[in-house]
Amino acid sequence: MAQWVSIEDIDEVARRLRVATETTAACDFQTAMRSYGSKSQAPHQAWIARLAPGWSIVIYLNGLMLSSDPLSLGGQRAFDVSYIPGIEEIDELFYTHDGTCTGSIYYEEEYQTYLEGLPYDITSTEGQIEEYLCILGRVTGRFLDHELFSSQGLLVQLPSTD
Repeated sequence: MAQWVSIEDIDEVARRLRVATETTAACDFQTAMRSYGSKSQAPHQAWIARLAPGWSIVIYLNGLMLSSDPLSLGGQRAFDVSYIPGIEEIDELFYTHDGTCTGSIYYEEEYQTYLEGLPYDITSTEGQIEEYLCILGRVTGRFLDHELFSSQGLLVQLPSTD
């Protein structure tokens, strides 16, 4: 599960997610994954990285994705990619702007040019994920690559949702 956020400052993204500063550590994605391991009772964690000018990405490491609403306040945008393991289901590519989830990006007029030439493939999970990643790469100006996952981001402990 991940969110693409139109905020470049990863500390600001962490602040909007209500992450306590003392629970953050600078690291690359591989280090973040090693720290998470397979601890089912571990606190929920995410890795936040600068994606492109004006954009960050939040990758949730162990099953909890927080609301996009606070990330999108102040005229910002957020896109959610949510995969449900076990039942192999991926949700629609949701779009949130200025604190309001407007629904699927496919119904937003301003994003229609980013969809051009892409088949709307909902026949396979892989096809959906590939299409979503392509759309988000077009929107943000950067596709996910090795350099991103090797860059320094923030490993954060997410606040309890209790």
